[in-house]
Amino acid sequence: MGPIQKFSLTYDPSEDRIAWDGEDADGAATRVWLTQRFCRELVAAMIARLPKPPGDAAPEAVAQGWAQAAAMSRSGRLPAVRLTDSASVGLVREVRMARSPKGIGLDFDIGADRAAHVDFSPAAARQMLGMLHDLHLAAGWPTAFWPAWITAPAEPDGASAMN
Repeated sequence: MGPIQKFSLTYDPSEDRIAWDGEDADGAATRVWLTQRFCRELVAAMIARLPKPPGDAAPEAVAQGWAQAAAMSRSGRLPAVRLTDSASVGLVREVRMARSPKGIGLDFDIGADRAAHVDFSPAAARQMLGMLHDLHLAAGWPTAFWPAWITAPAEPDGASAMN
């Protein structure tokens, strides 16, 4: 499978896991299962790799909130990835995270010499984090570890909108 070009995330209550369905440029699909514990660690690692706001114009949480709100406002609705009988499926055993030309690269090891790779721009990483947060809420999973600038991006850390 080539690098993932499109993905969709869904919560599966019977598995109590998040399904990350990815599709490469040739239309080959793979499903990667993400556990609650894995998501918590992935979220923390991704947040740590997001660009820090430049300068001292606003407190970091406020600037991160503005960046998160801007990314989410550009998030479009695309059709979900469709899995076929030939789709690869696996539980993530390990993820390697590195800088990529776009921003953040993830390599998911799903066993048996199978892997899935995806590159995120900072805005796409923020959109994915927003989607993961929404799925945590839908699953009833703990959300205390999420920063306020993701849980309420328009109002980070209690800042209110200006009229």
